[in-house]
Amino acid sequence: MLYSVTQAWLCLLPLGALAMEALHRQVLPFLLRRMKEDVLQDLPPKITQDYYCELSPLQERLYEDFARSHAHQSLQESLSGRGAPAHRQGNTHIFQALRYLQNVCNHPKLALTPQHPEYERVSGQLHQENSSLADINHAAKLPALRQLLLDCGIGVPLTEHPGELVINQHRALIFCQLKAMLDIIENDLFKRHMATVSYLRLDGSIPPSMRHSVVAQFNSDPSIDVLLLTTQVGGLGLNLTGADTVIFVEHDWNPMKDLQAMDRAHRIGQRKVVNVYRLITRGTLEEKIMG
Repeated sequence: MLYSVTQAWLCLLPLGALAMEALHRQVLPFLLRRMKEDVLQDLPPKITQDYYCELSPLQERLYEDFARSHAHQSLQESLSGRGAPAHRQGNTHIFQALRYLQNVCNHPKLALTPQHPEYERVSGQLHQENSSLADINHAAKLPALRQLLLDCGIGVPLTEHPGELVINQHRALIFCQLKAMLDIIENDLFKRHMATVSYLRLDGSIPPSMRHSVVAQFNSDPSIDVLLLTTQVGGLGLNLTGADTVIFVEHDWNPMKDLQAMDRAHRIGQRKVVNVYRLITRGTLEEKIMG
């Protein structure tokens, strides 16, 4: 009985293949699948550039303090495989150490929390210097981001005609991994140093039902200069061809996520050359990862 069933099933295989082929022929006139590679000649170029930043003195101090710590030694042993097996099992903090170094590269405020052992000393020293962690010069990427936007004509002071609405030639998407980094860009850079920049924001705090309206508003209103996004929320499934400049302040461990994010602007419907800038701190873990 088993043999006869198997034999019958084998006999039906060619018939199934023929039926599938017939179905494809019938459906083909009604379906059009266009891969990006097939229409790439219709898209303008996408130019990706690495924009290197030098760590600020405060960032260098935090980075060097970590390099002298026991956590750095454990991290090196874990990455090289020299640690004892029992020790490696307890090294779940390795990802915390890597995240800490990334935070140092992005902004000292992300690493120097009130729980940090150096928080009181550094805060007191900055206070004596009439400074604070909100000063953009303490983070290498904020002055670099400011200069990039100015080079694009975004945030240029309106000296000749104050109060006049100016539509810039370039518009930008700024991607970060952390919502806290978007807060820093919004509060410490835009509100304090680039008040003329008009921007929208798209992150996890925006309800899913409202995200489409944010995207539609950005694409349809050329007076909006910048869209701030987290890669997690804005990196997939969105059409953001209203922008022609993409800036990555933070980078994902998975490079494919960043590639997907930059293609929110470089997709069908884009008529301008898309420039992608990746802000990278020189001589750090971040440079090794991005290299």
